[in-house]
Amino acid sequence: MPRSTLTAALLAAAVACGLLAPPASATSAGSAAPVVTRAALDPALVAGRGATVAFAEQEAENAVTSGTVIGPDRTAYTLPAEASGRKAVRLAPGQHVEFTLPARANAITVRYSIPDAPGGGGITAPLDVTVNGGRRTTMTLTSQYAWLYNQYPFSNDPGAGLLHPDWWITECACVPSATTPPPVIAKPFRPNHFYDEQRLLLGRTYRAGDRVRLTVPAGSKAEWTVIDLLDSELVGPPKIEPRAANVLAFGADPTGRRDSARAIDQAIAYAKRKGLKVYLPPGTYQVNRHIIVDDVTITGAGNWYTIVKGREVALPAPAPDGSVHTGVGFYGRPASEEAAATCTCRTSRSRATYASASTPTRSTASAAR
Repeated sequence: MPRSTLTAALLAAAVACGLLAPPASATSAGSAAPVVTRAALDPALVAGRGATVAFAEQEAENAVTSGTVIGPDRTAYTLPAEASGRKAVRLAPGQHVEFTLPARANAITVRYSIPDAPGGGGITAPLDVTVNGGRRTTMTLTSQYAWLYNQYPFSNDPGAGLLHPDWWITECACVPSATTPPPVIAKPFRPNHFYDEQRLLLGRTYRAGDRVRLTVPAGSKAEWTVIDLLDSELVGPPKIEPRAANVLAFGADPTGRRDSARAIDQAIAYAKRKGLKVYLPPGTYQVNRHIIVDDVTITGAGNWYTIVKGREVALPAPAPDGSVHTGVGFYGRPASEEAAATCTCRTSRSRATYASASTPTRSTASAAR
């Protein structure tokens, strides 16, 4: 047997036996069989543990791509270190990663990272989605809710100096303010919190074996786009509550253009008098303050359909409930009112997802308070 053939055979055997890892670049052509994982682990390793979830998760490094696999790497403040499984796929404009659906699905969630703006504050960038080479849908990715820097309580400014120069840091193995000459600390200092998630309803149900391709358009202003994983899910139809106080009847705006807080307050007051639930039908509702709920159930059409979003606004003085900002949320009565009566308020797994300037987009307002 020729030496080159023997060497190739030995390398292939070593990879098959797990003695060597395959090269750090994903398949560039063809179709890869779907590899479903749980937190980057073989599902058999975590069988019987944790929650039962409705989605199937696939790591980008196991998919077909024209990009580059980054990692594995556990070095702090790097993209691989924060990726699930310590690996991900980096795409330049014009490159793609393609997943094969393991089961029927009509929705996807993508965990990704794109660069911050040079001065902080984030950017937006497109990501094209096609299934089996069909109609293209464009997701708008953002880094506005990612990228923190510096020491606790962190900063959004990549050019900021040390927040605590009197703290010991590993970078110089010293206390900078007590060191002569003072050490030069590279900026940005300790970047972290790189990843965010974006989701998309595909418009129809696709079969197992269909191919979902994520492509960074050639004209994207993001120098790179890192894809960590893709979740695929078969989402049911919107939930309907016919016997409820529908917030639309009180003037709520399901397009998200107008603030709906007052309309929701009115629906809650009416529902409490009549012994009803409050229903938020499919739509996006803008709320820029706290909604107080007392012994009323708030329910939506499902977290893929009912979205409550808003922005965080600092208050000049604490509110009666002790809040120092008006970030969107559903809350029980202030603690000062609890002395007179026991509050049994609930939001009853409201299914309403919300996003604020300090809250990632997949949070769910379902806590009973």
